[in-house]
Amino acid sequence: MTRLFFTLLLLTGLAACRQADPVIVGSFRPAAVKIEVAESGFYRLTAASLAAAGLDIASLTAKTVHLQQGATAVPFLIDDDDLIFYGQAPDNRYTAVRTYLLELGKAGVVMAETAVPTSGRPTLAQLPVTLRLEQNNFYEARALPFLPPAEQDNSYADLWFWQKLDLQQNKVPITLDLTAVADGSATLTLDLWGQSENSQIAADHDLDVVMNGQTVATVQWDGRQFYNGQLALPPGSLQSGENSLVLDNEGPGASFLDIMLFNWLELTYLAEPVAVDDSLQFGGVAGQVALTGFSQRPLLFDTRDPANPQRLTGWTFVDGAVQLSVSETMMVTAVAPPAYLTPTAISPVRASEWHNPQQQADLLIVTTDELAPALAPLVEARQTQGLSVAVVPVAEIYDAFGQGEATPASITSFVKYALENWQPPQPRYLFLVGEATADYRNYLGQAPANLIPSPMVPVQYSGETVSDSRLADMDGDHRPDLAVGRWPVSTVAEVESLVSRTLAYEAGTAVTRAIFATDGTERQFAAIAQNLADTANLTSEVFNGAQANEVAAQFNQGAWLTIYIGHGSTGQWGKEDVFTLDAVSQLASPTPSIVLQLTCLTGLFAHPQDTSLSERMLTHEGGPVLIVAATSLTLSAHQEPFATALLQNLQAPDLPRIGDAFQEAKLSLPIESDNSLREISDTFVLLGDPSAKIVRPGTDD
Repeated sequence: MTRLFFTLLLLTGLAACRQADPVIVGSFRPAAVKIEVAESGFYRLTAASLAAAGLDIASLTAKTVHLQQGATAVPFLIDDDDLIFYGQAPDNRYTAVRTYLLELGKAGVVMAETAVPTSGRPTLAQLPVTLRLEQNNFYEARALPFLPPAEQDNSYADLWFWQKLDLQQNKVPITLDLTAVADGSATLTLDLWGQSENSQIAADHDLDVVMNGQTVATVQWDGRQFYNGQLALPPGSLQSGENSLVLDNEGPGASFLDIMLFNWLELTYLAEPVAVDDSLQFGGVAGQVALTGFSQRPLLFDTRDPANPQRLTGWTFVDGAVQLSVSETMMVTAVAPPAYLTPTAISPVRASEWHNPQQQADLLIVTTDELAPALAPLVEARQTQGLSVAVVPVAEIYDAFGQGEATPASITSFVKYALENWQPPQPRYLFLVGEATADYRNYLGQAPANLIPSPMVPVQYSGETVSDSRLADMDGDHRPDLAVGRWPVSTVAEVESLVSRTLAYEAGTAVTRAIFATDGTERQFAAIAQNLADTANLTSEVFNGAQANEVAAQFNQGAWLTIYIGHGSTGQWGKEDVFTLDAVSQLASPTPSIVLQLTCLTGLFAHPQDTSLSERMLTHEGGPVLIVAATSLTLSAHQEPFATALLQNLQAPDLPRIGDAFQEAKLSLPIESDNSLREISDTFVLLGDPSAKIVRPGTDD
């Protein structure tokens, strides 16, 4: 029997009797903190700031502290009892910060020193400096297949754009605030994607680059490809202070309908060697130079290898100016004390026992500290039914299995460890209790508080989408290794409601009736409904071309299964409003159906702005508690084999729980020979508890 512990309303963890006593949630490792950084640059940590985060340290020495990122040691230096290191901005799309771990009790890696070159080189009166500007205002998944192959990895794909240029919005005005411009020449790099395509025109995208009122270049490229090119701006193009850059798609071009998405720009220009806000970075030149503009004596580093920066020696600081000699291979970063960056957060590292091989669980529940206590009645019910349960705070997963990184990969690493190292029998169900969003870095400012992230996967018709199944793919064969379900919820009240309604469903009886609602715009949908009803040997009623009120009324009369087949979108069934978000409020069945939706997008629970139809149904008091739906666009012909297997499994006595039926249906798909079926496996999700018992007609349990 497992035990449930609470302290200050925080859940500790659940596992079988073979496990060691669980560590209380909210306890922390006494000699470690994690440091989160959002941008690249040098960070300076004081002993006081580390102590405020719970690190009990009298002084900082290289022999007593160790800094690492992931599994790699990070070099640092100690200066006036402060720790200085170079932090790198995150390159993983799933997190807005990169996490560094600082531990006491073992020696760290001291930053190496290297002397600047000897003098005797020409004097440099100007230096190349680079300004990068990027805004992430909207997301376009359809650009994924057109990224360069090296950038299509879903952990790194950049699919957030600054502005669309089309007939409605055909100019992007940008203000560049430049300091100490030298001769005004520059190299401008633009990154854009051509969303439209005109096969009759060789170069169907074109725009003018206008700098300070003068057209300095015209960009042209073809088709639905990315443009990433460097433009040479002649001397005199730039000026110190404010500069006006306009990307202009207004004038008549090669194609009337020319739609492009602007992503980012980089401007490398020649500037006087003057620090801005006490910092200066440059590289690729050789000679002697005097750096001015510092309010205090800076430190100098060579950061050409950001993971292994070196402290520069052999330079002088006279009358407020840094005198040094540089070579072409160096990337010089000079930073005075006011310019050191501040971490986004310094926080304790969570303690846990999830690496203990004596753990065992049939059901893994991954959730947040806030939502965990509301699961207690469900956990007790599952234990009574004979399942062992582990409730695992996602924050502990990140620290124990992801080096502090809040990513889907950390969750997968935890599940993989549990499957391979915990005591048998292995976990069979993975239950995710918490919201998700495709806006992992919260560009839109709408990320929910209780997040359980899921990875993105490539799909044929919409670029990419979210996939809970991939969280449970341990060996990369695109098949989940245990049944996955999710409650995409944000509040304790929502969890309490779903716990109560799920247990009420299991205590009820099933109506010997199945409802098929189909989209009347195509005859194939009614034919598929009849095929499924015949194959599954169901007592069924088919409502072809039904409207929302009729669907709600039939649902409320009671049914064991409610199945929709046809066109769909995030917020509705059908092209003609077979069922809609607004109609969900009409649902009030005392014996809610299992709902299977053979359509597109109605299960897209991770949309950063819109609530999907399935989410609305799941959280509505009178709605279903077990829903199968898709997060992407797929074809009915590819959905049908999955639906056939699932309907048969739902009636199989040897598959007692919804997760069993769902998992076996996915495993039955020959995804190795048909990529379309791989997408079905990836994108059909179970919104519900995968360990919920199937209540079948003619049974008492």
